[in-house]
Amino acid sequence: MAALAVAFLLLVILAQVAVALAARNAATAAVAATARRAALPDAVVVHEEARLLADIRRTVPGATDVEVTVHIGERTALAEAHFRWHPPGPALVPLSFRVRSRPVRSIPP
Repeated sequence: MAALAVAFLLLVILAQVAVALAARNAATAAVAATARRAALPDAVVVHEEARLLADIRRTVPGATDVEVTVHIGERTALAEAHFRWHPPGPALVPLSFRVRSRPVRSIPP
């Protein structure tokens, strides 16, 4: 009976780790896409931040306390998202993610 309980607990942990990796991958893709859009010459910071916030909320179920930042510098653009993630199912621990991307700006000749 104890072995069955340990096996079930390991299965729950494995499932939560797999779902956490999928959530982080979705957040990384959203942040990278926002950073690439922000690197374009006609990008508007407010619009990109709103779009990134919507993308994170839509693609990462369980994300709370979402904070997004987009900064457009002279040579690079920076997109960053920070959020707490509560896994579906039995929650062992909430995780905190910080994802960022910094591509080089695209400047027309």
